[in-house]
This record gives sequence, structure tokens and C-alpha cells, in this order.
Amino acid sequence: MKPAPLLTWGAVDWQDPDGGIIRFLPYCPLVDSAEEVEWSGLSLIASTEDLALWSDQRREEADSPGIVRDAMIANLGPSGRVVKEMVTLDDPDIACFPDPVPYKLLQYARSEGRRIWCIEPNFDDSSWVDMTLLIADSRTRTRSLLRAIGANRRVMKMAKAIAMEPPSTDHISFHIAASLQAAWWRNEMESVPKDILGALHVRLAARLRGALSQLRDDLDGQVDDGDAKVMLVPVPQVRLPEVLEALGSMPESEDFTMEEE
Repeated sequence: MKPAPLLTWGAVDWQDPDGGIIRFLPYCPLVDSAEEVEWSGLSLIASTEDLALWSDQRREEADSPGIVRDAMIANLGPSGRVVKEMVTLDDPDIACFPDPVPYKLLQYARSEGRRIWCIEPNFDDSSWVDMTLLIADSRTRTRSLLRAIGANRRVMKMAKAIAMEPPSTDHISFHIAASLQAAWWRNEMESVPKDILGALHVRLAARLRGALSQLRDDLDGQVDDGDAKVMLVPVPQVRLPEVLEALGSMPESEDFTMEEE
């Protein structure tokens, strides 16, 4: 059986044995793509602090279109270089801020009164802070800093290799942008030990199961018995395999209250 393409655009369902469906919507960060799918509640792989940042970016963009994008490029960091390459595709639906897919779903969920969960803990969660510090440390050690020399060339070479895969979208500029984002993520995470990155995704998977459990409880008696409770989760394409693998390990669902009403 041929493996699924890395840059999957169509929705992917994961059936929880305790009931309900986690419906992943793979997307390319900063690309304004859209696919209509059925869902009951929304989980964002973000923290409430990220949601506040998105709101700030939206206000800044309304006052001065392109200002967030230009600031990212001016910082000259790895993510800024990727944004700069995305801009060269000259597509108005690419290199958009705030990140269009999760932000628009958030706005829709708010307008419809649907439940919203933030899957990434905030920085008052000590275990999460410890994990993110370990990842940051892995990326800034001397060996990682030495690897940063020529990183842009390496990312572009990796992006070209990914772009050679058969596209799962007819929008070629989207496929190229997704290749750039996937290469950037792989390059950034290459120096992070797999056990640390795996632990991070297991924590996210546990919280996804916890959010779905809350959605099941919330909707009981409010929908037809035959309707499955569907939790929609927009996820960057390159991270989907890791999240699915973590869910496959069946972590115990984490009950948490960091939910936006």
C-alpha cells in the first residue's frame, strides 16, 4: 500500500473508541484555503495566549495591510525566510496573517456559539513549560547553531524534494507553499530528540481526547442519537502524522478547563 502523501488537504477522521470523531482538517499555515466539513465543536492546536495574538494581528492588519507579514520578514529568522519565499509566489491567498484557516474557524465558531477548546496549555502549566524549554534548548545548542549555517539552502532543497511529490490540490501555488512550510518544520525539529517531540504530541493527543469527551457530554440529548459527535481540529499538514501516531498510542484523556466559552 502506498503511504499517504505528506501534504494531505482533505479531512481525516479518527474514531475514538469511547465515542465520537476527531476530524482533522490539514492545512498549510498562512494559506487561506477552505474546505467545508461537518463538525460540532472546535479544538485549536493553540493556547489562549495565541488567540490573543491572532486578535492583535487582525487589528494591525486592518490598520495597515501587510504589516505583520513585513515584520516577520524583517526579523530575518528561519520563519521570516519562509514567509519571504511564500511572498514570491505572488498569490493573495498566501502569506496571510493571522493564520487564516484556524482564525476563520475560530471566528465562525464564536459567531455560531459553538464550543471551542485550546489544546496547547498556557505558560502557567509547569510541565508544558518544562517540555517547551527542553525543545528550545535542543534547538539552540552549539550543534544546532552550527547547523543553522546554510539552513536556508537546506530548507529550500528539502522543499523542492517535497514539492516533487504528486500534489493533492489543483492549486499549485498552495502545494509549493505547503512544501516550504513542511520543510521549515522538519528542519526546525530535526535537532529535537524524538522522545521529547513524541511526549509533546502525546500530551496534545490526551487533551484532544479530553476535549472530545467534554463535547460528548455537552451534546448528549441535544442531537439525534445516530449522529456522531465531531470535533474539528485544524492541523498543519506536516504535523498530522505525529498527532495521529500519538492518538494511536491511546493516551488517557486529559480533563482540562482551558476552554473558551
